[in-house]
Amino acid sequence: MSSTDPKGDNHDNVQAAPLHRSTYSAATRAIMDGRTRPNTQIVREQADQRIAELESEIRALKTHRNLVADTSPLPPEILSKIFITLRVIVANGYSYRSSWARVTHVCSHWRAVALDCPALWSDLLFVNPKGTEVMLQRSKNAPLTVKFTSYPSPSTDILCKIASQTSRLREVELRSGPSTTLELPKILSSFECTAPILEKLVLQGADLYYKTGSDKYQTLPADFLRNGAPTLQHLDITQFAIHWDNLPTSTTLTHLRLDNSMPENRPTQKLFLETLANLSLLQTMILSACLPHSDDLSHPGSLPITLPSLRTLMLQDFAAELRQFFTAIQIPRQARIDIELSDREPESENLGSLFSALRTSWILSNDGDLGANDNPVQTDILDLRIVDAMSRAIPRIMCWNSNPGLPPNFGVEDPPANLVVSLASDSAMGINLLLPAIARRLDISSLRSLKIASDYIIVTKEIMALFKGLTKLSKIAIWKSYDALSQFLKALKKKKEHAPSFPALRSIDLHGIDFDEDRIGDSIEAVLALVTALKNREMSHPTIKQFTMTQCINFMEDHWEVLREALPEEIEMYWDEVEDMVGLSDEEEDYDYDESDYVSELDHWIDALASV
Repeated sequence: MSSTDPKGDNHDNVQAAPLHRSTYSAATRAIMDGRTRPNTQIVREQADQRIAELESEIRALKTHRNLVADTSPLPPEILSKIFITLRVIVANGYSYRSSWARVTHVCSHWRAVALDCPALWSDLLFVNPKGTEVMLQRSKNAPLTVKFTSYPSPSTDILCKIASQTSRLREVELRSGPSTTLELPKILSSFECTAPILEKLVLQGADLYYKTGSDKYQTLPADFLRNGAPTLQHLDITQFAIHWDNLPTSTTLTHLRLDNSMPENRPTQKLFLETLANLSLLQTMILSACLPHSDDLSHPGSLPITLPSLRTLMLQDFAAELRQFFTAIQIPRQARIDIELSDREPESENLGSLFSALRTSWILSNDGDLGANDNPVQTDILDLRIVDAMSRAIPRIMCWNSNPGLPPNFGVEDPPANLVVSLASDSAMGINLLLPAIARRLDISSLRSLKIASDYIIVTKEIMALFKGLTKLSKIAIWKSYDALSQFLKALKKKKEHAPSFPALRSIDLHGIDFDEDRIGDSIEAVLALVTALKNREMSHPTIKQFTMTQCINFMEDHWEVLREALPEEIEMYWDEVEDMVGLSDEEEDYDYDESDYVSELDHWIDALASV
């Protein structure tokens, strides 16, 4: 076998063929060719020493080989930036967060550059306390990023040590896990009195949904960052018993989120408004159970308080507290507002005063036009939808009031609505109180689109009466509920000597309607009501130009054919041809159904339709 390996360029993976002794170095031959038998221990020591010398030479050769690699000419500062970029990519991707540290095992040059780059180690990882300690040391004096979610064994000691280096903290996120409670009060007590470069602070306490009592909830230490955080932009504190005067608010804040676990513990109106008056840069404000009590009449010298930069406002509280908030605060017209009322059964009078205050508070930008008597010009609601929240079984009223900026179709609620209103409880009657208050206190006279798509609302004739006289409402979508469709069809019917309902109606969209919602095994009557209402409409006030049905239940091709024959060809009609027949009981499934019965019933139905 030749001593020359044809694949010799793969130094690390190919095992070289045995060399002849004549090729060994003189030092190695001297040890191996000794003519006398010396002391065994001396031979071993000589061999070990020679092995160490050869291993040192091999390392030197490997280092020399790496020096001529393509990446070797890169200056350390460029290589450091590449390593930091890799760390960011790994952190934002699906790889194990510490996998970027493998760069320290590529070669001695890379390792030296990595270890001499404090910024590379400043985004601390919490795989184990010892590893975090090493990263803390290697980060030297670089600004620190701390993102910790509690593990089964929280690393309180190392977190306290990190917190004590408050002057280095740039971003801090401390979240209690679902199974264990992070000792946040102890950790926060380790903070120094000021955080000069802190930009982001996120604190999430334990989920105590099933617990009560003030001693159960975590709180900020009374002197927490008492000298402030002058560069703080993002403050997010949830599942805490919040004491407003302990908050490290700063005039630099752009994001404020506070979730108060003790609603009875609220700030005074004066302190609350004085704080907001200093937050001119605030863009996002999310407050839950944090507004002052409605009977607190204290306030600073000048009202209202203006938040000129605010673009997102989300509030969860009682109607009385919300009304007082909007009475004292002016909101830019560009802001998107999301209100969740904590009242289980709000009183209509309170709702009326709430939305009146909202209308007055929600102003245009400073360079906007003003109406008569210098009153702010309000933009009409153009699109209104009642839809169920994706994560909770509660309906929400969503309103859009800007064009462009309306959803392109009924299938999406994007871009985000300008106004969202809901109840914390699943009270259907509560929503029925909200709708009239919104319709009467906010302007829906220019409404163009209406969508009702909720399993948790009872649509009454009073609700339909809010919309049937609107002269610009041209598109209506009814999703999920046949009861809602039934009320719509009743409202659509023209009474003698009355103006037509929904006079501008051009498009109807039905989706997910169950035409046998009562599970009686007969959808013909429900379909007949639809066909009759639409045919009567065409005869009295032919405005409908488009009709769509998708994903409807207990609706068949025969139903669709009769519907098509009943309406003019000029109407653009679409059905997705989905025949989803459900709901028969076991007894009905066992019944030997004669198809002639169905044909006879269908013929009778068609005859009845022809007489309409």
